Amino acid sequence: MKTLLSLFGLTLAFLCLLYAAVSVRYNLKGAFKQTFIFTLNRIKQLLLRKKIVLVGWFVLSCHLTFAQGLIGLVDRQNTAGTTTAEGFGISAVGLSRGAGIIQETLSGNYNSRGFVDTSLTNAKTNNDYLQFSLEVNTGSVLDLNEMKIRLDRSPSGPRKFQLEYSLNAFNSSSVSLNSDSIRVSGSIHTISLTGISMLSAGAVITFRIYAWGATATNGTLDVEGFSSSYSANGWTPSITSPGIAFKGCSLPVDPTSVSNSSLTGNSSVISWNNPSCFSNIVVIGSASSVTAAPAASIDPSAWSASADWSNPVSVYSQMGSGSTTEFVLYRGSGTSVTITNLPTSGTFFYKVYTAFSSWSSGAIGSMALPVTLISFTAKQPNTNIELHWRTASELNNNYFEVQKSTDGILFSTIGQVSGKGTTNELSTYTYIDDVIFPVAYYQLKQVDYDGVFSLSKIIKMMQVPAFFKIQNTFLQCIVSSLSEYPTDYILTTTNGSVLARGSFQEELVIHKNLYPKGLYFLIINSNGRQQTIKWSQTE
Repeated sequence: MKTLLSLFGLTLAFLCLLYAAVSVRYNLKGAFKQTFIFTLNRIKQLLLRKKIVLVGWFVLSCHLTFAQGLIGLVDRQNTAGTTTAEGFGISAVGLSRGAGIIQETLSGNYNSRGFVDTSLTNAKTNNDYLQFSLEVNTGSVLDLNEMKIRLDRSPSGPRKFQLEYSLNAFNSSSVSLNSDSIRVSGSIHTISLTGISMLSAGAVITFRIYAWGATATNGTLDVEGFSSSYSANGWTPSITSPGIAFKGCSLPVDPTSVSNSSLTGNSSVISWNNPSCFSNIVVIGSASSVTAAPAASIDPSAWSASADWSNPVSVYSQMGSGSTTEFVLYRGSGTSVTITNLPTSGTFFYKVYTAFSSWSSGAIGSMALPVTLISFTAKQPNTNIELHWRTASELNNNYFEVQKSTDGILFSTIGQVSGKGTTNELSTYTYIDDVIFPVAYYQLKQVDYDGVFSLSKIIKMMQVPAFFKIQNTFLQCIVSSLSEYPTDYILTTTNGSVLARGSFQEELVIHKNLYPKGLYFLIINSNGRQQTIKWSQTE
């Protein structure tokens, strides 16, 4: 059996490599839109923290992953014409010279002279530049990250340079990328290109290096060779010592590690690893399985989105087709989105897509909606604190722990209240805390049957100033009134029989030995402020 499985695995690996080779060779549009799947096996639901259920598949698959890496090289061999260049998903045109400079033939590197202008403005006027360009191939898009170029000058060569780019061959406009000094000893300049992204097929980006400040007409500028540190993914470069190297991507890359957090209140965070390559992420959610499968021609770059489930934006309203009950939750280039105001029951489904000239098939997730706490309050009616909370729905709710703190940081459990298990009905809970502190903090710890728990918000309770000072000893109950008004009192049994009543101004003393064994209640009231004192007479 093991031998058969091994042979099967080798066969799949061979097919995987064959598929990858064909995809790279023909640079198929949308070749990485979906994973090449050999077999699917349904997996059981996985509970992750707070009743978040990821519903997915085990997939035996093969696909090429093109994250940011080496996509272009420009050679630096010394020639009067244009140097060689190469790229992956792009056509690169090598170095050439502007009309204001000429080749210096005494060097093996790309060596030029004539940079005697004293300013950038003059260098532009006199066409003192080196030029190279990239064109996006059919079936590709281009997202640049950075470039490296090694420059060197002779002692009398140009002191300064500025790198600029243009999307119209410098016919009307250009953008400055970097301005720096040129050293005699030579150095590699690393230049960020993150502002150049999502260029479609046929787009041409032209770069120019303007240089100036040479102190003699024979002062030279070299583009020298170096060993590129960028990794080439999906292709094998032939230029071994380039003068210029580009890092970026030219094919779509799927997001990875798609997951969602446990719910807090009615919110959950959906997150993913953005490959930083055509990072136009779209998240679509629904109360049922998401079916949206946009065609490659659908461009979401101008789509609206709303992460507020109570104010949704339908897929249909953005795409002109598709479902009216599936909603665009996010569109952007980030790594997470917080979905708010989720439903109080049922299951929430979502898909995370990467989209530009083609769409990924979407990473699937879903979550069962948990205990929904809609209120949690505290009040002090008498000599205790009453905690009240309500839930809109509950799923596998075992119990609530009531936790208390005097500093809002360190909490201890003071009580436990049983939950309702699973219900979609409104539920109300109460807990009485008889120990009053000047300041106290409370929170609820909701615990499932499987031990998974979540914490509520923290509420703060300050003790209401006392109207009475009470000394409830074994022999006596002494009540001192702190009110400026007369205080009324009633002493009763548990069945409501009145044993004594009256009023006092400052102090009341009840001698407990005058009453037989039993449970008694002393109710005192001053100007509407009431308090009940309970004691048990045992002798």
